[in-house]
Amino acid sequence: MPKNRFLEKLESKSDKELEHIANNSKTFVFDARYAAILILKKRGFNSLTIENIEKEYDNRIQEETSKKENNIETKKQIINHLKNIPIKGNQKSLLKNGNILQIKRLSKQNFEVRIEDNFRSVLAPVIICKIITSSNYLLYPFFYIKSILIYGIGVTILFLILSLVGIIKDDVFLILSPLIFIISFQIILTPFIYFITVYFFKNHIKQS
Repeated sequence: MPKNRFLEKLESKSDKELEHIANNSKTFVFDARYAAILILKKRGFNSLTIENIEKEYDNRIQEETSKKENNIETKKQIINHLKNIPIKGNQKSLLKNGNILQIKRLSKQNFEVRIEDNFRSVLAPVIICKIITSSNYLLYPFFYIKSILIYGIGVTILFLILSLVGIIKDDVFLILSPLIFIISFQIILTPFIYFITVYFFKNHIKQS
């Protein structure tokens, strides 16, 4: 456990004040209550409060250990699931809300994760999952390259051709507007899409 920042702050308190702090879980955080009993023990103070807080401390340590172990097991489960997808393979799973979770294996360690719902998903960014070890991976947002190529660069080239034949105005900003729009749209959507996609990605694989 890291150094308790309350030890120095509570050192000047009387035994009665420290016992009050230790017993008052509604007003004081656990670290303050634990610091109080550590000081009392140091002073040779005997109280049932000390025993109770020490038991609470042990329970908290066990819970934290259990959570860490469960988190590692969950990550292993997700990684094992991902490794079963062939390279360049594309796995689609129906979610409870009717949308589709799509996982595409880009390489041995990298996967593209996205949610297909409607036209918005075509314009939205994706999540890249990179396997680091057998029990750990990294998730980060990335541009959806396919939509940039089709709707960004593709339409920009179309606008360029139309401007050359005089159908639309020969204006640089107008010609580049499709590319600017799609990139800007993906950047704006990134925070929202990231948390939504990661939530469904983790929960769906855990339940599968």
